[in-house]
This record gives sequence, C-alpha cells and structure tokens, in this order.
Amino acid sequence: MSKIPFYDMMIKILGGEPMKRALWFLIAALIMALIVQPNLSTVQEPQVRTPTNTTTSAKTNDTIDMGISHSKATICLDAGGGGIDSGYTSGDHTPEKDINLQIVQKIGNYLTQAEYNVVYTRTDDSTIVSANEVDSSKQRIQLAKDQNAQYLISIHMSDDVDTTIQGYSLFTHPKEELIDLCNAINEKLMSINYSRFNGLDSDHYENFPILMDQSLSTIMIELGYLSNTEDYTNLTNEDYQDRIARSIAEAILAQID
Repeated sequence: MSKIPFYDMMIKILGGEPMKRALWFLIAALIMALIVQPNLSTVQEPQVRTPTNTTTSAKTNDTIDMGISHSKATICLDAGGGGIDSGYTSGDHTPEKDINLQIVQKIGNYLTQAEYNVVYTRTDDSTIVSANEVDSSKQRIQLAKDQNAQYLISIHMSDDVDTTIQGYSLFTHPKEELIDLCNAINEKLMSINYSRFNGLDSDHYENFPILMDQSLSTIMIELGYLSNTEDYTNLTNEDYQDRIARSIAEAILAQID
C-alpha cells in the first residue's frame, strides 16, 4: 500500500479543492499565531513618569554671591549723626541720622558676606560725644582706630535751601589709593542711576573734620540732598538703599581685595 502524504489525505477527506484553500488559510493562521504569541508575553505596562521638581529658590540679597575678600581688611563704617544729632530733618520726613544708619547697616551686611572684618562707630541711635561736628568726628576716628580699622567709610547726606539741588559727592585724602576707590564707588553708583554725580574732592579735606587724620584712610560720601524730593524718595526707598549699599560694597571689594 502506497503512503499518501498527510496534506493530500486531508484534502481527500475534507472534499476537494475548496477545502484545500480553506486548509491553507487555517495553516497560515496557525503560523501567524505562533509568531505573534511570544511577542504578546513581552508587552510591558506603560510607565508613569513622576515629574521632577525643578523649583529653585529665588535669589535674595542674602544669597547673592558678593565674592570673597582676600585681604580680610578691617573696615569701619560710620553713620553720620545719631542721638541728639538728627542731621537734616523736615516735617514728618525720616531724619538724616536714621537714613545714614539704615544704609550703613546694609553696606556692613554685604562686606561681612565678602568676609571683611566690619566694625562700626555706632549701630543704634546713640550720641557720639556731642552734636558738635569736630568733637564727634574726633571720637569717630578714635573709635575706628581702637578697633584696628584700616579704612573708615563715613556716610552722610546733604541739604540746601534750594530744593532743586540734588546729587551725591565723595571726599577723601589726596592719596591715589583712596581716589581710585572713590572713582570705583562713583562708577558703581552711576550704574544704578539713583541721582547725579556732583564730584570728587580730595583737595579740601581739611574742611571736613572726619578727614582730619590722614593716618587713617578715610572716605566720606554724601549720598544725596534730603531737601530734594527725588533724592529723598530714593534714599528712603529700601530697594534703592540696598542698591546703593551693594554698589559701595562691590567697589570696595574691587579695590581692597
């Protein structure tokens, strides 16, 4: 008995050519199932991605990098007036002594951040000796020296009966190092555009008691005219005070590294 191939036998049993085509479709379907089925077992569950927290803290004045001083110089900051010496005041305006102290404390914060050794002639509303400018200046200079200060930066304001006059001025000894520092301070202050620059005077230091001792490197800055509405507004604005303080501190860091 001759052997009939399995495929031909199935055709005879199932009934001829139409079933032949049907059998082909069935075989094809089985082959496809065998190919696709293994891949079905490897299908992975969709991954849920948790958003990464990209929130960053806003930089504040306390976090801004000032750079670090290499000299670690001792700098004495002097807020003009204090106590019974109110300086210029008018009506309900903030007195000069308070504005001086506010700005000095901000300068001190920046210089401390830069790792200078910062000392003060006053840190509150206290009278230094008297309201007499000469006696008071002598005491301020002595306070700076007693704290081994290498530099004295004295902050003051101006006023005038002519209320249209405005602007800031710098005064120092006729020494190249101090003149360079004053120029650096002026450049920084000009960049924040809070008032006009009235000049740098190193020739008439004898007229200013705080500059009487040339053995102590001293700069006096009159930051504006409190009798002028625009200057007064800027000098009592906390944001402008901070800009002024940072500008002065940056100039010091650039010149007294």
